[in-house]
Amino acid sequence: MHRLTLFVALLFPTLATAANCTLPATLDQRQFTNLSDPLYAPDNHNAGRMVQLSFAGNQYVLDILGTDLRIGGSYRYQRLAPHIGEIQMTEAHPEGQARYTLLLTCLGDRQGRLIYTQHDGPIAPRQRQNSGRWTLQP
Repeated sequence: MHRLTLFVALLFPTLATAANCTLPATLDQRQFTNLSDPLYAPDNHNAGRMVQLSFAGNQYVLDILGTDLRIGGSYRYQRLAPHIGEIQMTEAHPEGQARYTLLLTCLGDRQGRLIYTQHDGPIAPRQRQNSGRWTLQP
């Protein structure tokens, strides 16, 4: 766990040292809108895609905005530091189960940057990484 925090500190040094924001203690009954970075790469087929994540209990629903695709799954959230959080997610994708992690850093109490790391999934490449922005809805 400390390696992950160190990784974030190295990747986002200004955020890790100067963050004056706090991530929520829980995601239950919260909703995020996420936008993946628009730069295309062969392993980033969702480049520029916007999604809405709705959390309830230990379950979530992912709506890929602009499509009819709605995917459910389970998650585990922990705040690693006031301004760094991790969501471990298991998704019931229509083409097979996906496992991924969202690493969150905040820029303010309602927005920040994210790193998406897919550990396994049905769409090639099975392991990949994206970055993007998150916004916590009121």
